[in-house]
Amino acid sequence: MHTIKLVTGSLISVLALISLPLAFTTASDLPSDPSRYVSHSEEWCTYAPNSNHIWNRLYRSLYARVARDGRVYGADQLDPLLWGSTKHLLGGPANREALRCLDEFLDTHAERLISDPLKRAMLQRDLWAVFDWTVRRSGNPPSELVDLQLGLTRTIRRLALTGKQIRDLPRTYDAAINAKTFPADYDPRHPETAFLPPDLFQTNGTWVQLNVDAGGPVAPSHVASVSGRSVFQIFISLPEGRRSTLAYLKRLSEFPKPWIRNQDDPVEVLPNSQLPEFPVGTRLALVRQMLVIDQEGNLKPTGIAESVQIRVHRTIPLEIPKNFNIDSAVARSSLDVNEFKLSRTKLFTGEAAGLRMVAPDEKEFPLFQSHGIDLFEEIGLEPIERNLRPVLGSCASCHFRPGVHSVLSRIPSIVLLRVRDVRRNLVPAVNSEYEARSALEWKQSQDSWRRLRELWQ
Repeated sequence: MHTIKLVTGSLISVLALISLPLAFTTASDLPSDPSRYVSHSEEWCTYAPNSNHIWNRLYRSLYARVARDGRVYGADQLDPLLWGSTKHLLGGPANREALRCLDEFLDTHAERLISDPLKRAMLQRDLWAVFDWTVRRSGNPPSELVDLQLGLTRTIRRLALTGKQIRDLPRTYDAAINAKTFPADYDPRHPETAFLPPDLFQTNGTWVQLNVDAGGPVAPSHVASVSGRSVFQIFISLPEGRRSTLAYLKRLSEFPKPWIRNQDDPVEVLPNSQLPEFPVGTRLALVRQMLVIDQEGNLKPTGIAESVQIRVHRTIPLEIPKNFNIDSAVARSSLDVNEFKLSRTKLFTGEAAGLRMVAPDEKEFPLFQSHGIDLFEEIGLEPIERNLRPVLGSCASCHFRPGVHSVLSRIPSIVLLRVRDVRRNLVPAVNSEYEARSALEWKQSQDSWRRLRELWQ
């Protein structure tokens, strides 16, 4: 790669991790000693015990974001803190530090330092996420960005596993169930306590996996939000059990007119209030599982769960809001939501199979369905914490309609509705591998995949 050789390496290494907005880069605004936040933080001992291990430094150079007050964010974050408007990593010190780490990794064959397939798969995943972001930001990429893409691609390829190694990766959801770390069922007396149903993936259990009969991923917005690097699966369970759930899905698919024309705007549709509703106590689950790239450059699904979201419909309001409900107070009061997220440290130590329970008051950076605003570069002088959002409370912002109307997988394409009535029926999955194939096909149609394949050679 054509990188810039650094003379004052130690100083640049520190400054590279401080990608602040222009208004923040005066001497009085910079942290007094940023190295004490970054270089010696135990939070960044992700892949090896030594924080200065090249695997840790490479991960840190891409995932660490430093706020105006010197606090460092991004450690063990599920996805990198990069938005559509982000300038961080596109050039300047942060770009040079990332390139320096990539050069060192490649020049020293640092992929040989750690042979654990699980850690290799995770680091590949982390680099892949940054690569996809660079393609989204690169209409006419400058040389610094091309170098970053090339370095990421080469490292991703070095970390690739064989087919057998990928098949032998742990099925972390099953491992979490076997560990019995979390409750197995919902407790209405303690709705804040997250649970993991042991029969979620069982073909004869109380949960039924869903596909849409129109084809494509069942959760297209979620697939697109991670640029197709994950498989998303949706499950439903009615209180009366599997037979009742299947019967309800049949009635739902046979209902002749699930959507009605909006009289105020004929090209749009509204949910039909006569659609059969599922009962109080119905549960829905969304599971995100990791994809990797094998040594041949092919996409492969894994059994590593990146997140598990479960919502229980405690009540079902009668009114169906016509417009997007920004407040969502009614939806929040009718839903009990819990979530688990992947923790790299827990995964590598075998604790709870890598899953951690999201705390009821936990907040997060708005990445999914955000407006692309980088909180580290565009929020002005206010503390960054004011712009974080509740993890569990944000679910109701999208799924604000009551009961079955909250299941957004049913929403037909607005573009097609301008031509004719279109419906997306929720149907029981006939093949558990269908969603993985759909995600792979979606990913292979994207510019980010074509660019990676081009550089892979």
